[in-house]
Amino acid sequence: MSRRLERGSQVPGAVHKKRRLSPSFFIGLLAAGIVAGTLLSIATGSANISLQTVLDAFVRYDAGSVQHYTVLSVRLPRAILALLVGGSLAAAGAIMQGMTRNPLASPSIMGVSAGSSFAVVAAFAFWPFLSYHQVIAVSLAGAAAATLLVYGAGTLASLSSAGPRAHVKLALAGAAVSALLGAMSHGIQLYYGLAQDVMLWYAAGLAGVKWVDVVTVLPWVCSGLAAAGFLSGSITLLALGEDVAAGLGQRVKRVKLLGALTVFVLTGAAVAVAGPIGFIGLIIPHLTRFLIGVDYRIVIPCSALLGGWLLLMADTVSRMVNPPQETPVGIITALLGVPFFLYLARKEGRGSL
Repeated sequence: MSRRLERGSQVPGAVHKKRRLSPSFFIGLLAAGIVAGTLLSIATGSANISLQTVLDAFVRYDAGSVQHYTVLSVRLPRAILALLVGGSLAAAGAIMQGMTRNPLASPSIMGVSAGSSFAVVAAFAFWPFLSYHQVIAVSLAGAAAATLLVYGAGTLASLSSAGPRAHVKLALAGAAVSALLGAMSHGIQLYYGLAQDVMLWYAAGLAGVKWVDVVTVLPWVCSGLAAAGFLSGSITLLALGEDVAAGLGQRVKRVKLLGALTVFVLTGAAVAVAGPIGFIGLIIPHLTRFLIGVDYRIVIPCSALLGGWLLLMADTVSRMVNPPQETPVGIITALLGVPFFLYLARKEGRGSL
């Protein structure tokens, strides 16, 4: 693989293009930001806790202290889950953009998150006895089904006009499928009287997270990220074009299949535990490539770190907007993501990307 990538890096516009930061410096910066962000997240809430108390809870835990219990049993698992969910969505978005060479590709835009959400709602209604792991598996299946719908509709819409605008049409197909699945989800909620439970799942996001949630989702996220790392070299070559990748010995169809399964695992796990959180998978890969280049062996892990940090900060801000009430974290990410999506769509519509 390394030899193939060395050959691929000689292709014009390949893996070292427009690097603005060294990867090692960027990773060190992200690591420092995650540590600082985690401490800030743990200290912030309906009742603020001093950093000294936070550190004491780690070093000298007092079982009789309410603040120490809050730090280790309430806020720490929430912070860790934010890192896992944000990292999963960002890595999934990077894989999708690299494999498809579509700058608008992301789990939320292409209907993957909507499929996962619909599947979870269906599980609430028809299979309430399912275990946590089984709900995640159902969420994964929903992501796969929605992706097939989106790409089928997008392919039909693009038959008459290939070229740059085909990417926009695929995004529109994703929006249409997402709207359809959202309407069906609402219908199921109303018919089965699940509106309150589902709205709590949608709005709560990372609120009320316990260690059992972290332990349950951790193997799914770790396996998805490990698979993403394994495929990262092949995705770098796919980002240069399928013909180039095939000429360098890549089995394009197999890489795409494994990449799609990885996206389903990462998105399905994230949505099942935290609800649909949009735009992380759209923004983060673009920002990462802008800073460190387009080598996906670096882009994917850095996207995961940056996505985790961004969702951690968004979750912290959501607790500061209207205390002691919490603003849904999806609103915070949408405020960042919608303008960015419109900017990308406009550039893509002009054929600038």
